[in-house]
Amino acid sequence: MNKKILVISDHRGGGAGHVATQSGVLFSEQGYDVDYIFGDDFFTFNALGYCCNINAIDIIRKKLASSKPDIILIHNFDHLWSPLFLIEINKYKEKTGAKVIMTVHDYHIVSASNSLSYYEHGENEFFKNPPSFKDLVTKKLDRRGYIYGLARLIQWYPYYSGLNLQKVFDHFMCPSEFIYKQVVKRFDPSLVSIVYNPTSATISSSPISNNDDVVITFAGRLSKDKGIYDFLKSIVDSKLVSTKHLIINIIGQGSYFDNIEKLKDSLKDQNIDIVLHGLQDFKVVKSLFEHSSYVLLPSLCYENAPLTLIEGVFAGCKILTMNYGGMVEIANKLDESILMDDFSLTSIQMVFDQLNTSKEKQVTLDKFYQDYSNDSYISNVERIIA
Repeated sequence: MNKKILVISDHRGGGAGHVATQSGVLFSEQGYDVDYIFGDDFFTFNALGYCCNINAIDIIRKKLASSKPDIILIHNFDHLWSPLFLIEINKYKEKTGAKVIMTVHDYHIVSASNSLSYYEHGENEFFKNPPSFKDLVTKKLDRRGYIYGLARLIQWYPYYSGLNLQKVFDHFMCPSEFIYKQVVKRFDPSLVSIVYNPTSATISSSPISNNDDVVITFAGRLSKDKGIYDFLKSIVDSKLVSTKHLIINIIGQGSYFDNIEKLKDSLKDQNIDIVLHGLQDFKVVKSLFEHSSYVLLPSLCYENAPLTLIEGVFAGCKILTMNYGGMVEIANKLDESILMDDFSLTSIQMVFDQLNTSKEKQVTLDKFYQDYSNDSYISNVERIIA
């Protein structure tokens, strides 16, 4: 009989939701009996549910009883399910001997600050190591105020320091070396592996037209943490005029959509055209990447293994991103990545000076694919669950 796998995640959408769905598809293709359950089919986010989602226990109990999985693959779960549901999963594990594996999409399993960041004088700062309780109490974990950060402490410490619910996990799969180094600071390294996320992208490289336009594409949430607004605003504030004509495609929706639109006229005066595409399906995103020289991710967070960079590279793009976290790890696999330390005048001038119209070489893409291929993902996971 084929092994049964239950894939669990908070959301169907977003990076973790995409990886959850894609991992299930790959296991199905290998002959596993795969079932899914997503938190957003049952819940919407609220503060009480974030700290203690009682309803999640009954829902997951019924799902485990009907699905009868041999392997439980958990992606993000702390926002909608809340860690409380790990109690029921642990009961099922003790009864059946099922293996419970976690894909570590952010830092919440090692820290109440799931982005390993805090705010000081309105600016985003990073913890270099998983923070102590004193650090978490004295630092502002949420830009909106201390009360919002307090909710993270109320959720994290009872479940993980008190009830030790992380004991349910047999193994942690880290999609980047950067997050692996954080997880092994809290867990036995024998329980932690680097397993790069799978992607539905395939290698392709359409030639760029012969004109001198440099095409750059960003795909993601138009939110504060993704840094796209701050990046564009810093260009406006710099008053620098690009010697090359830049076209920046922006794919996605979010609270900063209108703010970005208001920058279009100023950027046009700086020889930069902004094209706001809104939400698009994967075929459109892939096509835009294929006709771009760079994939852009100016995130204000560490990130982990940002899928948008990987998909952009598979389409032949070079990388324009930040010099920290999981972003620099991916960028360093390529020869001509542009890395920003910040959005200062010096950084913006450096970006303008280094941009060009060439595409990544096929030989580079082939090497990159070895790390992020679906075959590599399946091989690594099967070694863990064997």
